[in-house]
Amino acid sequence: MGKREVVYDFQRLRDYAFWYYFRYFPSNKKLMMKLAEKSKQEPELAPKVFSDIEHLLEEDKIIESKIKNYIFRNKNVSYIRLKMIEKYFPREKIEKFLVEEIWINNGSLLNKSFLLRKIENYKQKGKSILYIRNKLVDRKEDSCIVEECLNGVFWDDWDLESLRKEYDKLQLSLIIEKDKKKIIQKLLSKWFRYDDIKKVLS
Repeated sequence: MGKREVVYDFQRLRDYAFWYYFRYFPSNKKLMMKLAEKSKQEPELAPKVFSDIEHLLEEDKIIESKIKNYIFRNKNVSYIRLKMIEKYFPREKIEKFLVEEIWINNGSLLNKSFLLRKIENYKQKGKSILYIRNKLVDRKEDSCIVEECLNGVFWDDWDLESLRKEYDKLQLSLIIEKDKKKIIQKLLSKWFRYDDIKKVLS
C-alpha cells in the first residue's frame, strides 16, 4: 500500500509551520513555499496560515545569526552571499548584514589564525604564493590580512622550497630545449621573485 497523503486543515498546517520554522529557521519566502507545497489541495490555506504567524517570525535575526555562523566557520563573502540567496533570504537584507559584519571586522571577514593554518597547509602541498593568494583573496579588502599571513608563513625563504619543486617540474617539461629563459619567464609569471629564482638556478 502506498503512503496516504496527509490532508491539512488550518490548524494542522499552522502546527507544521511552527515545527518547520523552529527546526530549520528558514527565510519567510522558504517557509511560505513549504506551506504552499503542503496545502496544494487548498491553496488559500498557506497565505492564511502565514499571515496568522507572520508577526512571530524574526527573519532579520535569523539572517544575522546565519551570517555570523558562516563567519565563525571562516567562509568568505562570496560563499556567504551565495548560500543565503540559495536559502531565499532577501538580497537587500543579506547585503545590509554583510556590510555591518565587514565594518565590525575592519574590512575583511577572514580570520587570521584560520588563514595561517590554511597557508601552512598549501605551503606543505608545494603551492606557490600566487596560487595561495588567488585562492584566499575573495575581495580586495582581504588582500591586507592575506599578505600579512603570507609574510608570516613564508618570511625569510619566501617560498624557496615551492620554487625548487616548480623549477624541477618545468625543467623536466623543457628538457629537450634546455631553455633557462623560458623557465625563468614561467616562474616569474607564477609570482616567484627573481632573486629567489637566481638562488635556485645557482
